[in-house]
Amino acid sequence: MEEGGSRRGYVPVLVGTGKGDLEKIWVTIKAIQNLTIVELLEQSANEYGYQNGLLKIICETHKFKTILLNISKK
Repeated sequence: MEEGGSRRGYVPVLVGTGKGDLEKIWVTIKAIQNLTIVELLEQSANEYGYQNGLLKIICETHKFKTILLNISKK
């Protein structure tokens, strides 16, 4: 990990279905550009609005991790 807790080539994203169950997941820049992830980000922006800070995605954590796994296999 680099200074300040960041990772080169990754974006931190908060994923979960509510405030209490949000998990920070590091997503590659390549994956964040995937159409499925972009759609999830747009849905979340519609729900939460645009805010400063970490990106938030409304999705069950295990489902999001499965999406990332499928993206990485391509």
